[in-house]
Amino acid sequence: MLRTIDRHANSGGGHDMFFRQFGSLLATIAVCYCALLACYLITCIVVTRLNRRAVKIQSARQTPTSHIKRDLRQSLVSLAVIAGMLGAGHWSYTNLGWGLRPLPGIGGAVFSAVASLVLFDTWFYWLHRLIHTRFFYRWVHRWHHLTITPVVWSNNSDRLVDNLFLQSYWLVAHFLIPIAPAVLFAHKIYDQITGVVGHSGYEHGGRLCWPPSPLVGVTHHDQHHQFFRCNYATHFSWWDRMMGTLHPDHDRTLKANLLLSRRSQVL
Repeated sequence: MLRTIDRHANSGGGHDMFFRQFGSLLATIAVCYCALLACYLITCIVVTRLNRRAVKIQSARQTPTSHIKRDLRQSLVSLAVIAGMLGAGHWSYTNLGWGLRPLPGIGGAVFSAVASLVLFDTWFYWLHRLIHTRFFYRWVHRWHHLTITPVVWSNNSDRLVDNLFLQSYWLVAHFLIPIAPAVLFAHKIYDQITGVVGHSGYEHGGRLCWPPSPLVGVTHHDQHHQFFRCNYATHFSWWDRMMGTLHPDHDRTLKANLLLSRRSQVL
């Protein structure tokens, strides 16, 4: 239900209301940015340390230092854009009542969390394929693929329009599924962490990622950067499998990388 504003309020009160609401929106976006930035930095540092005992997927290639610095700088900007969409979606839901009422209880929270994972993966897969078409690629997504061998800092290295395609889900999610703000925020944090891990260049997936499990390992997105026209999804592999866009050597390579990583952790 939409929140209404008293039409008979005087102009001064109306201006005060506007500035209070605008300030509240900016504060929400700022909190989201701080949370996403902290998550990004902490995850990057932790995963970099974990890389020492994992298997590098593109072992013959190294990422130039200039690319790493560029990806870090751009990620700081992109996270602000994502925070803007996440924060605006949260603010419009909590302050204006725009969106679907969340399902009650723990069962409702679990259901909405799973639904959000599936829906975002679908959103990401199809829009990701779209921006890989000739018409969109050069001016939307090319920047992200300048790094062929990704590192943890590469996760959010995207231009503004790229984020508007792939990350606008966080702005409209409350209109699509009945999900509580805390559950949606938890999903975004999960997406942030797995995104950094997925760009690390080292296989950190465990038994839960062993094919034919639908959960993706790091190999999935690393192959996307390496071979370009494959592996478009973000959480699960089923869209790639159903649409024939999974790299033909994905399962064999993933199994080999998982086994090598497991052995390196034992040694």
